[in-house]
Amino acid sequence: MLRRLLLLSSLSFALVTLVPSSSEARDLRGKLGIGFNNNFSSLTSLSVKYGIPTNKETVNLQVQATVGFAFLKDQDDRFFAGGRILIPILAEDNLNLYTAIGAGYVRFHDAKQGVRASAVVGVEFFLFGLENLGLSAEFGLNLDAGNQILDVQTTGGTAASVGVHYYF
Repeated sequence: MLRRLLLLSSLSFALVTLVPSSSEARDLRGKLGIGFNNNFSSLTSLSVKYGIPTNKETVNLQVQATVGFAFLKDQDDRFFAGGRILIPILAEDNLNLYTAIGAGYVRFHDAKQGVRASAVVGVEFFLFGLENLGLSAEFGLNLDAGNQILDVQTTGGTAASVGVHYYF
């Protein structure tokens, strides 16, 4: 049984790697992406991305606006609204590696409020057959500053934050 499974796995791997397929870097210039993520805060936020037109299809410079509200009482962040710019590092087949910087307004459950600045490194990938659906993961730092707050934390309250966007 184990021998048969190993043979089937090896054959599947060989077929996947040897069968030619056409792939190219995702061209996001002039495209609008609508979705959600938890990049700026522990809140799952609505997000809109827009690909700024550039001279090369592999340079996917984007701007993003995001807003999120807390519906549960035990969440630290109660409201967040902000924006950022996503700067391309590398465009691979069906994958974009980028860095992002941004800032926004944050209000906490204890009525404290302030400004949140963020710097992250992320990757957005596109599954074969679903070229308009981008799945992203990021890690980085958030810095909160205000009257009664000064805090540094990793993005999304964990080591990584994730997002899903559909591009039109």
